[in-house]
Amino acid sequence: MSARGDAVSSGREPVATDPLVAPRRFTDLADPAADAALTHTTGFADRAALAAHLEVLAFRGWPALRTQTLDGWVLRDSAGATRRGNSVWTCGDVADAAAAIAEAERFYARAGRPSTFQLTPVSRPEGLGVALDTAGYDDDSGPTDVCVADLAVLIAGVAGIAEYAAGRTRPGTAVRTWQDDAPDESWLDVGAAGGMSMFGPYRPASVAILSQITLPVVYVTAALDGRPVGVGRGVVDGEWLGIYSMATLPAARGRGAATAVLAALARWSAALGARRAYLQVEERSAAARRLYAALGFLPVYRYTYRRRPAAPMRPA
Repeated sequence: MSARGDAVSSGREPVATDPLVAPRRFTDLADPAADAALTHTTGFADRAALAAHLEVLAFRGWPALRTQTLDGWVLRDSAGATRRGNSVWTCGDVADAAAAIAEAERFYARAGRPSTFQLTPVSRPEGLGVALDTAGYDDDSGPTDVCVADLAVLIAGVAGIAEYAAGRTRPGTAVRTWQDDAPDESWLDVGAAGGMSMFGPYRPASVAILSQITLPVVYVTAALDGRPVGVGRGVVDGEWLGIYSMATLPAARGRGAATAVLAALARWSAALGARRAYLQVEERSAAARRLYAALGFLPVYRYTYRRRPAAPMRPA
């Protein structure tokens, strides 16, 4: 196992300089050693090609309720559930960026939502950020890293953490998990209470999104003393496991629920032929970032959002 995996099995925290733990910028990704590690993990020699591939996987792993193509862009509307589902996927070129931005604004105005763009290092066309500046869009927000791991390393890592935790846990307090092929109300409630707003005020739209996923999917629940405290969702797309909707109740954090959910997702996907895993983690999610770094996840790229501010109301 790698040094990172050894840190997990011995119960030590990953070092603070780990690129997934420490705040990063796009430019920090230009590291030959990091590129070599990603190539070994994913088989992709080109980081940009890997980023583009992961964006396609994410588009299928959390599909929008309604889409409209605009040249190489995809306008997504999901009744307000998540920024990704209600933003422009800038995955291809457009003939006229300014005109396309204006058309996107009309699309979101009809939907009753602010015009929002998801920006990645592979967004097109080049210079889109400058065009959004000119159009008056807010600065970048919601920085989120997309990370990958070898599934065998992930399985070994969660086993190491579970073994370490078992030696520190009182008898009878181990985390138990179960899985379903659809989210029940308990799973949704834990997700909402664990910080995922899409399962709170946007629950109907989110359930509708989940119901239209055609890929193999599983919903895992973790319980302590018989009480559900953690959840996660897995999607298998070819050789990739997409890890989504990871949440733990605040009072139960640090007690192994997230690790148990990850272990169940990894075992389920391996049985379906998955070899690699990807996930998205926000910059502000410090505890999750430490866990994912310890389990061998490597950051590939960061995406952010640019939103058109609402026009100020004119006095009557």
